Amino acid sequence: MANEFRPLIEILRDLKALALQKSSGFFFVVTEDNHSCTIRLRSGQIEDVVFSRHRSDEAVQLLAKVPAGRARFQADPAAAGAARVSLGEASLSWLMGGFEKSAATAAATPAAPRLGAVNVNVQGLSEEQRATIERIALNYLGPIAALLCDEALGVPGSIDRALVQIASNLPARDQEDQFLAEARAALGLRG
Repeated sequence: MANEFRPLIEILRDLKALALQKSSGFFFVVTEDNHSCTIRLRSGQIEDVVFSRHRSDEAVQLLAKVPAGRARFQADPAAAGAARVSLGEASLSWLMGGFEKSAATAAATPAAPRLGAVNVNVQGLSEEQRATIERIALNYLGPIAALLCDEALGVPGSIDRALVQIASNLPARDQEDQFLAEARAALGLRG
């Protein structure tokens, strides 16, 4: 994990090696155009991916478009324990070796993982999905996010209705659109 720019495929091989070693910590990637990506590992499991202001599957999709970057790993031995993965199966599969297949078919630029459509109402959300929505809302709304999420997710109906209700608390339309796109991507929804 050097400081010079290397092809993304080499960087992802380093990430895969850390996962196979059951490492815990933060894997940092900086792109040639100075964007950053942080991948959190816990006991070899990818727990979270953040690329610029995007999280989870959407962040992986953006990372997949990066041709090269620099990477560094910062170990965190205190992070051992059960991981809570909020990434979709397609994203996890791509990060853990699917990039090799993508590279073979698309030169050095891997294809972004495809997300499936998921039609679910708020009653069908798992605790993990609810926590994902709250975590994303926290980035946009601050400490009041937990209360607003509880309120929106406590009313029976579609998940999209709840997300729109949460987004309506944001001051600007572009922020609402960003929140909705990030939350829908994290849940695997198309919208």
